[in-house]
Amino acid sequence: MDSRQPDRMVSLHSASAAELSDIELVRAVVGGDKVAFREVWDRYLTPVRATLRSCLGGGQVVDDLTQEVFLSFYRAASRIRDPSALRPYLLGVAARLASMEIRSRSRRDRRNRLFYWSSPEHWGGRAPDIDERDALRCLRGLLAMIPERERQAFVLRYVQDLSPEEVAQALRIPKGTAKRAIAKGRSLVLLRARKDAALMQYLESGQERAQ
Repeated sequence: MDSRQPDRMVSLHSASAAELSDIELVRAVVGGDKVAFREVWDRYLTPVRATLRSCLGGGQVVDDLTQEVFLSFYRAASRIRDPSALRPYLLGVAARLASMEIRSRSRRDRRNRLFYWSSPEHWGGRAPDIDERDALRCLRGLLAMIPERERQAFVLRYVQDLSPEEVAQALRIPKGTAKRAIAKGRSLVLLRARKDAALMQYLESGQERAQ
């Protein structure tokens, strides 16, 4: 090692780490910088947890899988193809881990294949009103009947507000495939939601937010 070159990868302070781009953070994590890894955690903890809660509800499993998402990132940081797309990458990992957990639950008890949509993170810190809660309860069952890829695409697009391009990155599928999965997921939800006025109103407002 050239003694004239300082070891910059282990010298970040929290203040400076907060100013780094995602690309710079990933590079620092690859170099072993613990402060950079902590900044990735702080920066993306809320959307990662929200994605897991959307799919799995609350409970210890969300905390466990949240840690697993970031550990997975740490182990694979050097292999991330596009560090600028760190948020879609992390949410894609969360969606895949949630799907694995759902399949595991299904094998143990099919009744546990439910989804939870009403995390406070989805509502800017406020709880949904009574009509929204009624709609969300109906939506849990609808999501359980949607195929896995369409379900993941729907959650990433309409819960996390990822663009179709980011959904494609998160799910590691071509952009055209992501767009079709988003459209099909939405169509399947709307098809099953037509008999519930409150749910239809909620979905339509959600579509406006995502456009």
